[in-house]
Amino acid sequence: MIDVTCALIMKGDKVLLTQNGPESDHPWQWEFPGGKIKAGESDEACIKREIEEELDLKIKIERRMRAIEHKYSIKTIRLIPFICSISGGTLRLNEHVANKWVHIENLKNENLSEADKRLILIPENKSILKEYTREQMNNSR
Repeated sequence: MIDVTCALIMKGDKVLLTQNGPESDHPWQWEFPGGKIKAGESDEACIKREIEEELDLKIKIERRMRAIEHKYSIKTIRLIPFICSISGGTLRLNEHVANKWVHIENLKNENLSEADKRLILIPENKSILKEYTREQMNNSR
């Protein structure tokens, strides 16, 4: 099993999605950016490194969500999700072909990779995401 982190980078009630290119394991699908944990690396250090490498962004981890295990035909992963906010940098796509900000209520309508789609359908994760979004919207008033 491969341990993989992903970031649900939030801006208000929207989350950042990145699109894979044609050469990836999941061509043209959208995903929450992130990547594989290196030997000896913590989950938190991994997601910060991956987001900086992929998007030139510095992030602050706000909350950890429930991890899932997902079996693809070519591999099995443990996807470890974090709700994050941007703390620095300017968004630049170093590995993906496109990005977009999507309202959390519309995530289920996106062409997400299988593991990412499962991740947001777990009731516990849906609840964590809605609670975090509600708190952020209340704090911005």
